[in-house]
Amino acid sequence: MNKCADINERLQKMKNFYLKLDEMMDKLPESIPADTKKMIKDKILGDKELKELMEGIDKNRPPRIFLVGRTGAGKSSLVNALCGGYVAEVGDVRSCTEGTKIYNCTDNGRTLMEILDTRGIAESEALNEKSAENTLINEINEFSPDVAMLVLNCTHRDDVDKDALFMKDIAAQYKKINNVRLPIIVAVNKCDEMSPTRFKTANEYPQNKIDKIEEAVKYFKGIIVNNGLKIDDIIGISALIDWQTKDGVEVDPENIKNLPKHDIEDLEMAFDGRYNIDELLQMLDKAMVDTEAQMGLRMAFRLEELVRRLSNHITNIFAGIAATVAITPIPIADIYVLVVLQGILVSLIASLSGRDISLETAIEFIFSLGGVAGAGQIFRFIAQQTAKLLNGLFPGAGSAVSSTVAFAGTESIGKTAIAYYIDGKDIKAAQKMFKKMQKDNKKK
Repeated sequence: MNKCADINERLQKMKNFYLKLDEMMDKLPESIPADTKKMIKDKILGDKELKELMEGIDKNRPPRIFLVGRTGAGKSSLVNALCGGYVAEVGDVRSCTEGTKIYNCTDNGRTLMEILDTRGIAESEALNEKSAENTLINEINEFSPDVAMLVLNCTHRDDVDKDALFMKDIAAQYKKINNVRLPIIVAVNKCDEMSPTRFKTANEYPQNKIDKIEEAVKYFKGIIVNNGLKIDDIIGISALIDWQTKDGVEVDPENIKNLPKHDIEDLEMAFDGRYNIDELLQMLDKAMVDTEAQMGLRMAFRLEELVRRLSNHITNIFAGIAATVAITPIPIADIYVLVVLQGILVSLIASLSGRDISLETAIEFIFSLGGVAGAGQIFRFIAQQTAKLLNGLFPGAGSAVSSTVAFAGTESIGKTAIAYYIDGKDIKAAQKMFKKMQKDNKKK
């Protein structure tokens, strides 16, 4: 799970670039009017969502999840499936009572998620004793979960009503003590065991298997709702993963504990049968109220999605700024402003890919999309090649660029930069993509 360190570095690079934008705008040539510079700075640095995302890069914490489910529901497997590695046993940091255990999901020493596992306590007769129930409630309060997850077995329909009532009682007491509702997600696990059972790879599930999974989820949902338990969402999943040692020896789950510690810590996936785990993470994210926990979840498990969200958001911001700049017909000389603006956009997107590129390099990338070769003296080149630039980047614009053309052109450049820097497409594929978008823009 080394991708976490990589993405953190990429996000930090983007934040550093973002923090330097104010200074960068001030250093732009005087040919760009001061009020235009100020407008651009205010639009970028004043964007609330972008500001929150930038702050969230540093202000985040591991989400805390309260896990409830019967023995055999696959709670430990689900922990591993969420973390993308074998952590449920080696990550055991402490035991609370006989019925609970806390796991830390870690990557290179960084805690990604904390899980309070009841270890089948829902079926324990001890809960008939008020003292045992109070002890559990106290431990839940001390843990202070961001969300609770009730794990059910897709192929076992007995005692679901008891599990729902147990969760309902816990949620009611939590709200009474903390004066806040505990969000609850229901994960119907082991969907891979639904017939036809020979299909274990998620993208190979036949429609009749998917239909049976959906029917089971609907059945469980009915029981849960009819027992008065309020939930945030419910989903059918599979946490199926087969494990092997680094030297390729496959190990049955029940025998993993017999391996040397270093083998356990280095276990790799021999088979990935996970189903709907990304969708489950989305539900957990949506159910959480604490923004720092949300960002922690996104940075730990939804990293590429976070990068794409940031990339698309800043593209929309810059396209909007371009339209504002061009709210009235732009004199040819003012194309300079748009190209500089688009260069900053490309630099931001490149920073998210882990690359540090100069504004000059970013503008050369833009020129290459329109079929214009890069230049050493970039700003002088813009002035000299304005007509060619207009034809390459703003087709049909004539001697002035409308706000619609400026928006569409900047949006196309942003999307192409995402394809090149984030998705790893080569320059020829990026050029082809850009030209297609420009052709489509002409038709609008």
